[in-house]
Amino acid sequence: MITVKLPQKTEKLLADMAKASGRTTDQVAVDAILEAIEDWQDARIAEERVKNDDGVRIPLEEMIRQLELREGDERNKKPAAE
Repeated sequence: MITVKLPQKTEKLLADMAKASGRTTDQVAVDAILEAIEDWQDARIAEERVKNDDGVRIPLEEMIRQLELREGDERNKKPAAE
């Protein structure tokens, strides 16, 4: 369990948001914290990918072609419906 002391103005805004969305203040706070954590994780992944970027790019048309080929292969692997 965690306890957070919020400034009065922030607490009022949180309560207003909770009321408007039909959720409890705890639910709104937990959702906001989870969203912040997900954003932080996404930023870390992006930074790592930029750091390891080899500069190779694939044109959109080629990517679409590869995805279509993969879809065809996956369709061919599925057993026929009985």
